[in-house]
Amino acid sequence: MRTNYIGERITRLRLAKGLSEYSLSKHIGKCESYINKVSSGHITPSLDMLNTICEFFGLTLSEFFQEDAPPFSPTAAKITSLLPELSEEELKSLLVIVESMKNREKEEN
Repeated sequence: MRTNYIGERITRLRLAKGLSEYSLSKHIGKCESYINKVSSGHITPSLDMLNTICEFFGLTLSEFFQEDAPPFSPTAAKITSLLPELSEEELKSLLVIVESMKNREKEEN
């Protein structure tokens, strides 16, 4: 793993969402220069803060460290972040919808 993997990964996620370092710092409740310091490798976030950053982007810690994980679109990240709020029945209904959309896409191709 690269020396500043965490800072580089946060930068890629931030840019994909169109956020400034200042804006992300404020969204996670830190001082305005916090993300700049993380991105530049001057500081490393604590595990709790890294988890907060991951939650903001709709990622688990495991997903954050998967180098080959495809980037989520902002819409997919938003959906992912809302999943924990759904009941088991709602999740099952959502799965049926997504699977039917995927099957329809396969049939069209």
